[in-house]
Amino acid sequence: MISVVIPVYQGGHILPTTLPAVLALQGVDEIVWVDDGSTDGTARLLAEATRGDARTRVVTLPTNRGRSAARNAGVDATSGALVVFFDADVEPTPTTALALAGSASTPGAVAAVARIEPVATDPGEPYQDYAVHARRGPDTTTSEGAAIDWRYFIAGASAVHRGAFVAAGRFPEHIAYGEDQALACALGLAHPDGLRLAPSSVRLHDIGDLHRAILNVRAYGRALPALRASCPSVTPRFLGAALAVGGLGGPVSTVLRTVIASTPLSPPMRRRLIRYLLASHAIHAASHAPPPATRLGGGDRL
Repeated sequence: MISVVIPVYQGGHILPTTLPAVLALQGVDEIVWVDDGSTDGTARLLAEATRGDARTRVVTLPTNRGRSAARNAGVDATSGALVVFFDADVEPTPTTALALAGSASTPGAVAAVARIEPVATDPGEPYQDYAVHARRGPDTTTSEGAAIDWRYFIAGASAVHRGAFVAAGRFPEHIAYGEDQALACALGLAHPDGLRLAPSSVRLHDIGDLHRAILNVRAYGRALPALRASCPSVTPRFLGAALAVGGLGGPVSTVLRTVIASTPLSPPMRRRLIRYLLASHAIHAASHAPPPATRLGGGDRL
């Protein structure tokens, strides 16, 4: 039995694009959207779309609790031995869930991911151009179905066996950003060669702009100390640099953003500077983040 879980928060603008693709998924037994305290038109859109479809239902959280809590609530509302996760801004193909399930069910596997293809609505916007050209996931020469490193686990288009998911401690709700890295670490410790690349890809809509990307990487930077405390082996190497350089990330990011906005640059150079800009914001946020509130010890697990 294959269960699909999709967390949604303020999805009124993107669901008309992605929801029909989810309803067209083949070979799945149940589809659960988790409305994570939305206050826009999300509830209405989900109610209209799922009416009369026996496979689908909506779980509504009274307040916004974050992606980890929403995904965990969705898992609790399903019963499939395999759980497929999509983000609300992801458009799968009709066979994506089956491809993920098949790859996650090969010998030695406990999870699988699909390739993600960002879709630019404004190719001239600096971050959208960067996102479309930045490599995501394994190298293109990696064979579909191959075992891949857990650093490529992205929850937005993934499948995980329920037993392995529960044993790994589910998505950590105390980590606000980078929660899929924390889960990947726990899964990887128990199943080092357990992640597969599925023979499918999904389209990622609503990739935002440079301002939103900076907000996201700042949130990621603030979460890095908690990630390091929970699983040092997957913490990005630059966290050590962040703790060493302290506040230098702030001035560096200011200079980079000025150069990107006001200097004629070739597209490859602009993309490289955007990468450095985002890293500098993450470093600055990590260097000023408070110590993690939750520490693992004794029998605690992610």
